[in-house]
Amino acid sequence: MSNDDSRVTPPDDTQPRSSRARSEESPSGADAFVLPEFDSLPDLAPLPGLAPLPDLAPLPDLDEFLKADPLAGFDEALAAQADTVSSRDDDAFPSAAPAGDIPSLPASPSTPAIPSPPAIPSPPAVSTAPTQNTAPTFTVAPSQADAAPTHAATASSRTSPTQEPNERVTHPAGRRSWGEQRTTNSATPIGLAISGAVVVISGIISLVHTGGSDHKRPTLPPPALDTKQQVLHVPGYRGAATNTHSLSPEWASGVATAWTIPTTNGPAGTPPQIYVDGAVLYLAADDLMEDRRKSAVTVSAYDLSGNEPTLLWTSTGPTENSAIMSSHTPAFLSDNDQVFFHDVVIDKATGAQTQAPWKKDYPLAVADDIVVTCSTTTSCSGWTREGSEWTNLWTTTTATQSGYGLHNHDLGYAPAGTALAGNGAQAAVLVPTAPDELPQILNVHTGEVTTLNNPDGNADYRKVEVATDGFLVYERSEQTGLLFEPNGTLQSTFTAEPHLPTVSHDGRQPTTSDIHTFMTSTKAQWTAGTIALTGTNECAIKYKLTADSATHTISIPSAARPNMTPGCYFDPTDARVSVDGSALYIDTFNFQDTSKYFIDTAKGLSFTSNDLNEATHLTWVFDDMLIGQTDGGIRAFVPASS
Repeated sequence: MSNDDSRVTPPDDTQPRSSRARSEESPSGADAFVLPEFDSLPDLAPLPGLAPLPDLAPLPDLDEFLKADPLAGFDEALAAQADTVSSRDDDAFPSAAPAGDIPSLPASPSTPAIPSPPAIPSPPAVSTAPTQNTAPTFTVAPSQADAAPTHAATASSRTSPTQEPNERVTHPAGRRSWGEQRTTNSATPIGLAISGAVVVISGIISLVHTGGSDHKRPTLPPPALDTKQQVLHVPGYRGAATNTHSLSPEWASGVATAWTIPTTNGPAGTPPQIYVDGAVLYLAADDLMEDRRKSAVTVSAYDLSGNEPTLLWTSTGPTENSAIMSSHTPAFLSDNDQVFFHDVVIDKATGAQTQAPWKKDYPLAVADDIVVTCSTTTSCSGWTREGSEWTNLWTTTTATQSGYGLHNHDLGYAPAGTALAGNGAQAAVLVPTAPDELPQILNVHTGEVTTLNNPDGNADYRKVEVATDGFLVYERSEQTGLLFEPNGTLQSTFTAEPHLPTVSHDGRQPTTSDIHTFMTSTKAQWTAGTIALTGTNECAIKYKLTADSATHTISIPSAARPNMTPGCYFDPTDARVSVDGSALYIDTFNFQDTSKYFIDTAKGLSFTSNDLNEATHLTWVFDDMLIGQTDGGIRAFVPASS
């Protein structure tokens, strides 16, 4: 057998073998397999002359041929052995002697003689040369916990390091045609016998190296999950295109790339800004008017519900702003028929652009056909439109505002950028005040400003969460929570638990009662569950499902273990759990981590992707689609099974 016929190079030469293989290797070689010796072959009578062969019939079906009894005709084939042995230019054996000159091999007293296999007509050659295809490649990151007794082994970890499990090996005589093999007197049976013995020996040696004995392994710390790199094997999106604001269980299969929308940077070198409304993706990029003297914005809309994104329209119009400033303030806003990008109003159906009168202010919230804008300095305004004319309803002076909008202003319980609470006449928005200012809210209809303060004194460090029916102010230094109605009336005060888990970011906005229950009893009724780390040095993931109040523990991914800090500090950018608990998503465990993980909790596997890790401005479109900005453009990530 040619070495080229059966050699398979592992995808990663540095990939460690399993702990079983390492611990059970015999340094003395006592367990090495001994090649059995063979008896001498009997003298063979020459074959009578053969009549010319008739025209050959069509080749037999290979699958039916392989089902035949391998020992059928063994004695007859051996007796019909040819006088000479033909050699092959690329055979594993450099030459072959006549059958009668083969030296006798005495049988081993400790090993029973192994009979030679039967003479089987050689099938046509089956090439094992690699062919280009779109199958996924997996690179398994080295795990320091491979030897864990409870580790869930994968198919790749149980495969021999030298041969793929489904590999088809070329027959030694594979370069001859089917007819030539049937008409040539050769030593094919002997070659098969030796080849068969080599295959048997290789298999036994492989078993020894992959753990054939039952040695006991030492007790180790909780294992880390194997982390695999995944790429998409079939491009395109084939999901349901629905967004229930929860993580699809399909993510347990891993992560893959569905498609990429190529993008180019604007004149100032800034990439386009991303905004998703329903199944439509809006991209707003810096541009210039035709005279190259005035700033403009080019907006494109894509429908993402199909197998590939569909461009709906592209339009360009003037603006008083620049997309370069959009990364700090909430530049996008939408209602039923329009999308707002800074001072540009875009018709959802046609892409037609008009310019709004608020110039360098940015839209913060819209309710009851009133658009609330803020200046990043000390004022906010309310606007309404009749036809093509905008009317300023009110302008209010506020406390000093943050130049970053609501970024890092909240506790992460409501969807990012949420500013509106209440409805009707009581509807109010949270002012993006500077960190050293007391929180303020504005009535949408009147512009009345109210400060959310603690009558017993205010702490130096506070966060504000916007609920559907009011606002929560959390004073971390005092561990005190204050609940306010939409008009700014203090409703109640409570003491929060000191160590709260991370809630699953399911995209639903909680009520003040939901937040109060969670901060006092860790029960997050508005989400699929909560996620935390447990332990001190050997960290593990602990997640609790809301559906059945069950708590589960699973090891952390192997790729994340080197970044664990003493005390298992957990501060993810995003974290989600499916309703049934079968899949987890964690965007960086802490500030030292740079990876994003999808975890199969049932099989104990974790998946990541270099493309996903490098993407920025990640945005959930559907339960089974996440998009982000990369150097190559806007990329969509989907479950590997989709």
